[in-house]
Amino acid sequence: MNTRNLTWLIDIIFCLILLPMMIMLLPVERWLTHHTAFAVMLVLWLYAVYFIHRKVTMPMIFRRKNWWAPVLAFILTVMVTWLVIQLDDPGHFMRHGGMEPRRPHRFFWLSPREQGVWFLFAVVTTFSIAVGLLTELYRQMLEKKELEQEKSKAELAMYKAQINPHFLFNTLNTIYSLIVTRSDQAEQAFVQFTSMVKYLYSNASADFIPLSSEEEYIRQYIALQKFRLNEHTQVSFSAEIRNPDALIAPMLLITFVENAFKYGVSSHNDSDIDISLVQEENRIRFNVRNHVFPESLKKKGDGIGIANCRKRLSLIYPDAHTLRISDSGNIFKVELEINLKK
Repeated sequence: MNTRNLTWLIDIIFCLILLPMMIMLLPVERWLTHHTAFAVMLVLWLYAVYFIHRKVTMPMIFRRKNWWAPVLAFILTVMVTWLVIQLDDPGHFMRHGGMEPRRPHRFFWLSPREQGVWFLFAVVTTFSIAVGLLTELYRQMLEKKELEQEKSKAELAMYKAQINPHFLFNTLNTIYSLIVTRSDQAEQAFVQFTSMVKYLYSNASADFIPLSSEEEYIRQYIALQKFRLNEHTQVSFSAEIRNPDALIAPMLLITFVENAFKYGVSSHNDSDIDISLVQEENRIRFNVRNHVFPESLKKKGDGIGIANCRKRLSLIYPDAHTLRISDSGNIFKVELEINLKK
């Protein structure tokens, strides 16, 4: 059962069974007869207290790490509860501004009605906080489990995308051609290829790697791809990294570079592939722009790499990234911003 279904079930049980049973322990029928406004307001307010703490207070503490707002919310609920109690004698409340007791009594002495209201308020508040706490802990546990599962899927997808027969065939065929023609670039291409394979296997299980390592892998990938390109394709890659030790999840950026070479290269039409990486303090901007040719769109597996990348971004950098992808028909653009600190 997922978090949403579980919380809905708990809410229904509380609202339709538990809270009505607790309310019936008090003389609600007599209150409805002699203090109708008070009884109705009390019931509505108890439901409101439950959802305020369950839906607002606890998520603020766990998701936004905000403590002062929940404390303020608790204080306000106490004050509103006190105001609701005054409805049993609104004339006295208006005459004395709520500052004078309705009857002489000792300090902290409460009437049976007041005791019942405060008891219900305490029970509802405690129950809603407990449910909210368990819900948030359960949600975090599911997200952690999902992140681990998606990481495993991403690693598998990475190997299928990077070390696949198509990639190996084209790369090894390029290296073979360079060797046969006794090109001086053959050794360089082979070294780059082995370095890329080593990078894939050494960083596959890492949660985060230095941004400089990811940049170097992109450079090697581009350099290796250039060996098979002709004069029709122009490739540019620029990088401005202020802090090479800044950490980033591995194999996120390369997905968009692969996509550019997959769909933006033609053997007889001119095309440009522009790639830029900028890192300032805790934020990076990664942009890719390439042409798109109709014959390239016929390739199988379209969109799998980017869909996988979207999922990884949402899990690793929730609320800390912006991904904008635009396709005008013949120009494909990717604009990615990530807040590494978050």
